[in-house]
Amino acid sequence: MGYIYSFFSYNLTMKSKIMFYYNLGEIELTKQDDMYFFRYQGDCYSFEKIKNLMYIKFLLKILNNIQYIKAYKLVLNIYQDEFTNIDGTWYALFLRNYTQTDLFHEILQPILIPNNISSKIDVELWGFLWERKIDYYEYQISHLTNIYPLIEESFYYYIGMAENAVSYLKYNFSPSISLPLYLCHHRIVPDEYFHPLNMVVDYYARDVAEYIKYLFFSNNYYNFPFFSFFQTLHFSYNDFVLLYARLLFPTFYFDVYDDIINNKLRETNIKNIIMRVDEYNDFLQYLFQLIEKIAKIPEILWLKKEML
Repeated sequence: MGYIYSFFSYNLTMKSKIMFYYNLGEIELTKQDDMYFFRYQGDCYSFEKIKNLMYIKFLLKILNNIQYIKAYKLVLNIYQDEFTNIDGTWYALFLRNYTQTDLFHEILQPILIPNNISSKIDVELWGFLWERKIDYYEYQISHLTNIYPLIEESFYYYIGMAENAVSYLKYNFSPSISLPLYLCHHRIVPDEYFHPLNMVVDYYARDVAEYIKYLFFSNNYYNFPFFSFFQTLHFSYNDFVLLYARLLFPTFYFDVYDDIINNKLRETNIKNIIMRVDEYNDFLQYLFQLIEKIAKIPEILWLKKEML
């Protein structure tokens, strides 16, 4: 039905289309990248492009099965459909009302995916995903010569970190040992924590690692009780290997890199990452010293040498 009713709205503005499909009165839109924000009757909404329709349908089904009520509510359109097709692109409307997010509390209370659901889900090992990402970035950078000097200067250092993360998993993680799956997040962002489009089914170590990265790059890690935090997690050896590998993999660099290449950020934004590379390496070594008191995971020797 989506393709049929999108034809009739082709010449309308996005504002008019949203008002029509969701039977809304007057609204004022604010656009940010592929998202449109507005307030209506005291509530905050976002109208967002859906890049992977099948996956978000799959995730919404899981959220419904586990009755996760904190997730931003997906609003049905006038045809009682979850998704709206406009000019050949799928969108969804989310009610984004939320209270202040206590990230520490949320991280310590992960949502376990029941076995009757998780047994039907295949989570690809991070190492294979990262290898493909590395190959893609190396191919891409070969076509960006003399365009982004800051990226060219720093790129292969972070590729090296990524390759170290892949090797760390390859030689230390035991894939034969099954780990439970949880409702996790692509990235830890306070305002997006309850957004279905930021959610993914994965290992708990994902959220823990991304939370620690968030603490570092938001400058909230200095007095954080990491040792007691690690103890509270009750992680296995495999969990800690996953955690440390993900801490080593520089998602923080590649996320900014992607936004620069896609013209969402200026290249100077990557300076904030590059300038803290030594601090982050010291931080990784500090975390290792805490983790090894709980689980004897292998050390990254080049990090240790940099601190000597």
